Amino acid sequence: KVVWTTNLQSKFGDDTLWWDLGTSPVLTKEYVVVACMQEGPSYVAAFKKNSGELAWKQDRTFDVPKENEQSYTTPIVNIRNDKEEIIVLGADAITAHDSASGKEIWRVGGLNPDNKQYWRSISSAVLDDGVLYAPYARGGTLTAVKVGGQGDATKENTLWTKSKISIDVPTPTVKGDKVYICNDKGVIECIDKKSGNTIWKSEKLGRGKFYSSPIIGGENIYATSDDGTTYVVNLVSKKVVGKNRLGSKTAASPVLVHGKILIRASDALYCIGK
Repeated sequence: KVVWTTNLQSKFGDDTLWWDLGTSPVLTKEYVVVACMQEGPSYVAAFKKNSGELAWKQDRTFDVPKENEQSYTTPIVNIRNDKEEIIVLGADAITAHDSASGKEIWRVGGLNPDNKQYWRSISSAVLDDGVLYAPYARGGTLTAVKVGGQGDATKENTLWTKSKISIDVPTPTVKGDKVYICNDKGVIECIDKKSGNTIWKSEKLGRGKFYSSPIIGGENIYATSDDGTTYVVNLVSKKVVGKNRLGSKTAASPVLVHGKILIRASDALYCIGK
């Protein structure tokens, strides 16, 4: 049975995203939180889990060049100093909000220093050990940002920015002291977390485009192209050790659960295991 439902457009106004809502809701201890970053009024809103009642709504509207306010990224729930915060990437900035009230705690800008337009953001950031790795600039940059502080923390929190990485849609992943990306053309790149320097790159994986995000299981990284082919690259040898095709197209990211892989394709949900 449906417990509750709510319509964001009925409550807060029409969807003005050119490619429709692409973010996913996230769960805090008490709320379901969704970020809607679009042309016109943008916001982060929290709803009570059991009733769907609006707990708070925080405006997040920035004056940025054309299309840059449009974001399809998913927020991150982070616990820092025993307090819960929600980190949001989009509209040329990263903001952190108190999960109880939605109030902005800290902000990092500088993602678009030359005020370029048409920089909508699709790839979500990934958080590891107090550092956020944020793709931006239509896949042109990856920026490492230390979380924390108060107010505008752009200068003190920005650790490094790497250019020309070509990761527009897939979200990065992290293991140990390395960040891994799969760019839109299907090249795996291993990056040092501290310096942002490239350690190694894989060969191009097939001919398809890559919209799904890579995942790591054991010593392998899995990357799935839009034609439904998953490539398994060993992190030690840097070579492709497996290639498996579902037989249907997919843009969804696979998930590892209890030793199995769940992946949604255009025609079905697949569970892959021994």
